[in-house]
Amino acid sequence: MTATNKSASFRRGLRDTLPLAPPIAVFGVVFGALAIQAGLTPWLAFLCSLLVVSGSAQMAMVGLIGSGAGPVLLATTGLALRHLPMSATLSEMIGDTPLLRRLQLSWVLVDESYGLTVNAATRGEPDLVAFKTASDLTLYSTWLLSTVAGALLGAQLDTVAVDLGIVFPLVFLGLAASVVRTRTQWITAGLSVVAAVVAVSVLPVAWQISGAAIAAAAVGSRFK
Repeated sequence: MTATNKSASFRRGLRDTLPLAPPIAVFGVVFGALAIQAGLTPWLAFLCSLLVVSGSAQMAMVGLIGSGAGPVLLATTGLALRHLPMSATLSEMIGDTPLLRRLQLSWVLVDESYGLTVNAATRGEPDLVAFKTASDLTLYSTWLLSTVAGALLGAQLDTVAVDLGIVFPLVFLGLAASVVRTRTQWITAGLSVVAAVVAVSVLPVAWQISGAAIAAAAVGSRFK
């Protein structure tokens, strides 16, 4: 792979990911504030974003932390299961890449950069490693900085005044809209939303997040 291709793919990774930065920043600020309101210190909230790098899992953690370790582990484990097929797909796409580079790419394995990278592969992006690296850097830095901002605001940010039950679905639908392209992808996204809503409606609180994640993943696996 030539240096020109790497540079071009890196720039396209930045270009495709930058529109996702604002909604990711909103999500990060809300997480940082909720983490403080749930009893975490600012440095713990930052450390969580630095190491976990999963908005959905981190939000599940702060939402269920009052219920004890069991519900937190159950919810976050359910959400993490989707990384298995995601990792397998990316591993196949990047081909013969050195182990150290693979470890670097696996550090930020999030839905947004995954979706963008899959779309880039579909259109024939010459260097997927450079593309995903740019996407990861953009998303990771935005997530860390917005978490810090939310943690510093802490109790000053009135998250109760905002209906998070409406905001979060809208944020995720906005993120999905940027990576969903084909008719099949739109059908899959729509059915996944329906499956997730049903799961949340019928399951106990401790099982809602894991149930929604599993239901959405099951739909996605059937309609590729």
